[in-house]
Amino acid sequence: MPSLRGRFDSVTLRGSALMGGVLGGIALGLLLLGFGTGMTSLIPEVALPIDGAEVWLSANLGNAVWLFLVVLGAYAVHLGRLHDLLGAAPSIRQVVQLDQLIDVWAHVFVGIGVIWTAIGMRSALQAALGNPDTAFNDTAGDVLQRLVDGGILLALSTTIVGGIGGYLMRLGKTLYLGASLQAFYEDVNHAELRSLVSTVNRLEARLSAPPSTPLSTPRSAPQVPNAATETGSSV
Repeated sequence: MPSLRGRFDSVTLRGSALMGGVLGGIALGLLLLGFGTGMTSLIPEVALPIDGAEVWLSANLGNAVWLFLVVLGAYAVHLGRLHDLLGAAPSIRQVVQLDQLIDVWAHVFVGIGVIWTAIGMRSALQAALGNPDTAFNDTAGDVLQRLVDGGILLALSTTIVGGIGGYLMRLGKTLYLGASLQAFYEDVNHAELRSLVSTVNRLEARLSAPPSTPLSTPRSAPQVPNAATETGSSV
């Protein structure tokens, strides 16, 4: 893989910077979401302080914020591990395992938003319509207030955060490791073809080489009959 690493050095450097920006953008997006939706109801006319941020996170994300952070941390760890693995000579099994695991974390991030949406809607409906004796006598404003207090903001906010975060995680993977992963998979797919071509080239080289001549063995000198022996035998 050294040639592939040299080919995509510039892409990797740009991807590293982009990935840092994506992770920072997710955190910034959560903060901006708090400014946009919680400014009018929680903190009018002032900026969002630390206490206000905690109140907003509790009202809009609830306990889902911890799950979002855990999944985002696991995603970042496995993304960095896959980046380091592609810089060496990894096996196809290791790359596929980490690649699929990163996709799973992105889907889990979206799934957390969907699950907490259902939880918030159920809680809000129970708070607003749980008591049928008073539900028909309340005004629309009272019902809306009980929906907000019951968790409708939790349902809507977790949907937004889960959906945006999941798409940003997929985008971050594509920008950070897309070129390197594509090159690795192409190299693996063409490995058998290159091996076959190399074998054919070796066979052609052997067939086109001139035949080697065997070494000539020295002939033994003819034996000359001994004159004394012939004389003795004739007597």
